[in-house]
Amino acid sequence: MIDRSTGDIAEKPSGGVASLERGLSILEAFKQGKEILSLADLAKLTGLYKSTILRLCDSLLRFGYLQRINDGRFRLGASVFPLARLYQSTFNLRDAVVPVLRSLTAKTGETSSFYVRDGGSEVCLHRIPSPHPVRDAGVGEGARFAIDDSACSLVLSAFHGWEGTIYDRVRREVVAIASPSNRIAGVSAIVCPVFATHQSVSGALLLSGPESRFNDDTIPVMRATVIGEAAVLTRTLGGNPEIFESARIVPKGKRSRRT
Repeated sequence: MIDRSTGDIAEKPSGGVASLERGLSILEAFKQGKEILSLADLAKLTGLYKSTILRLCDSLLRFGYLQRINDGRFRLGASVFPLARLYQSTFNLRDAVVPVLRSLTAKTGETSSFYVRDGGSEVCLHRIPSPHPVRDAGVGEGARFAIDDSACSLVLSAFHGWEGTIYDRVRREVVAIASPSNRIAGVSAIVCPVFATHQSVSGALLLSGPESRFNDDTIPVMRATVIGEAAVLTRTLGGNPEIFESARIVPKGKRSRRT
């Protein structure tokens, strides 16, 4: 939130250091896709006054996190690179995915899974079961399915660039809902893609459970929860969660359907 009296980001109720967050917001601006940004670009992307940006950039320049080119514009500096290399060397996908799955299951009471594409198959990489005594069964970590017309396959195929009307629809809607599923009898599923750096598809977040618990009253809430957790995981993996903003808007009167 910008304090218009100073042009600065106001201190948030949840805590944090405002000056640090202002500096980080400048670095975050480079995630929008442009490698070189002008002062005007930074002002537009951060909402900060130009005078504030210049003060922050002086510090970032001294520490090597920014470089200033001859025409006065800015680009990321060399100090960013060793941090990125260190992150890559210590990163474990499971450490990022499992907490999100636990959160999704805790919020919905249903089973959550993370699927990845592996050639002509999709693989259940991680899974947190529902605490309910009645839940979908027969699928565990490491389970492999051939790519078919299930919701999970459609999502993975659509965001891997497959062509066709059905994939275009999935890309527009982002979330696929299968109620009932056409893969496992009596089971419903809600599936959402997860993105990593450069908006590459990391995998798919899948919420599943008995068809009886997926109805017109519960599906909208579950859908919103899946989108929220997919956005969290996407941000953690270095992707841009803005893709989910359009998915949060459900047309009035839209009902669950089999995908």
